[in-house]
Amino acid sequence: MEYALQNMDVGLVLLDAGRRVLALNPAAARLLGPRAVGLVGASLHDLHPPSHRAKVELLLAAAQDPTSSASACSMMVALPGRVLVLKASTLTPGDGPGDGGAVTALILMDAAKPAAVAAAPVPTPAAPVEPLVKLPVEKGQGVVLLDPSDAVYLQADGHYTTVHTAEGAFFCGLPLSALEERLDPRHFVRTHRGYIVNLRHAQAVERRDGRSCFVMAAPGAPRVPVSRARADALKKRLAL
Repeated sequence: MEYALQNMDVGLVLLDAGRRVLALNPAAARLLGPRAVGLVGASLHDLHPPSHRAKVELLLAAAQDPTSSASACSMMVALPGRVLVLKASTLTPGDGPGDGGAVTALILMDAAKPAAVAAAPVPTPAAPVEPLVKLPVEKGQGVVLLDPSDAVYLQADGHYTTVHTAEGAFFCGLPLSALEERLDPRHFVRTHRGYIVNLRHAQAVERRDGRSCFVMAAPGAPRVPVSRARADALKKRLAL
């Protein structure tokens, strides 16, 4: 089973009965990109915002019902730069790894390519990254397009991002790494593995217990940590 998992032509993610990721093959890691980091052992529910979890549960329930249609067991997943087709299927005990309980297989394919082509992609020059003109965030039942200058700082939230503004915090479906690539580097700087700061809202730098942090110009004067690995580069940039 392990050999087959690692050599399949399509992406495959296996879940145990508790909805935790048991394993994924290299094709799945390639298709998911940065979202695949730290995926093994993670709860599937923790990887989705509360507003999306009911949809995921319906998909997994359909996979366990042999009378479900193919469309009920499938969904489209939009990622930065690509759209994936996801199909859920329940394996019988003994077909997959684990303790003999039910195992769910999530099959991933690039919607723009046949599975055979996706398994052996032809290297192509990287397309230039488009600057992010607006920040898409969720508000109520819809999506609001924020002006990036309104973001005080951004905080990683699993495979997603929380955008903090003077008006409050908002959920963004893009990972922090994707936002870092597309936000204006003259104003947005990665201070920590889990944080990006908008320097236009930084009002001070504090040092506590041997660690530095930015004090942001927002209600409550929130502190954003600066990792030791990035401290020297930030000092040079700010002429400190």
